[in-house]
Amino acid sequence: AIKMGFKDIIKVLIFLVGFSAFAQEKSFYIRSIRSIHLENTPSVMQQLKFEPVDVVYNKITQFLNDKITISSSGTFEVSAFANINPGVMGSSSKDSIHIELYLIKNNHEQIENILAKTIFKFSYGNFDVAAGLLIAPTEVQLKKNDEISLWVKILPTSNIDINKSPKYDHVTKPTGMQQIAGMRIEKLL
Repeated sequence: AIKMGFKDIIKVLIFLVGFSAFAQEKSFYIRSIRSIHLENTPSVMQQLKFEPVDVVYNKITQFLNDKITISSSGTFEVSAFANINPGVMGSSSKDSIHIELYLIKNNHEQIENILAKTIFKFSYGNFDVAAGLLIAPTEVQLKKNDEISLWVKILPTSNIDINKSPKYDHVTKPTGMQQIAGMRIEKLL
């Protein structure tokens, strides 16, 4: 019953060689495939938490108790994304919801340091559509034991509420995609 064709063996070998080369990269990639609920609390930072099962590959951090900790100092490139759907039905053309996505560095010397951020302004017609908020690759200096995390904030400039149902998950899959939120950290130097 264990009969592998020559083509199957070649495919497995190519996969393993490609994967091992990929795994040698000095980087960390994590992505969630579970949706996340946000509270309707403008101006309050809300963390998008990951779980150990979300780690795709990791050569440069420690991931323990929701904390992503840098293992050695250096120059890094960081990027992130989150797909967010405010889930609002019935609104007017004057309404808008403004949401920011942040990559934050915490360490013992400094409470909070924003490494990178992006903003998305939902307007009439797209309140019930997932939008991809993307933090473009950004070069940063990180020290050993710096903690990196992903946060969302609804800005006070929003003039309507996001869906307040406790059963509604705002950070969710866009049509045809699996990933909901993710973060990548690559060591450059």
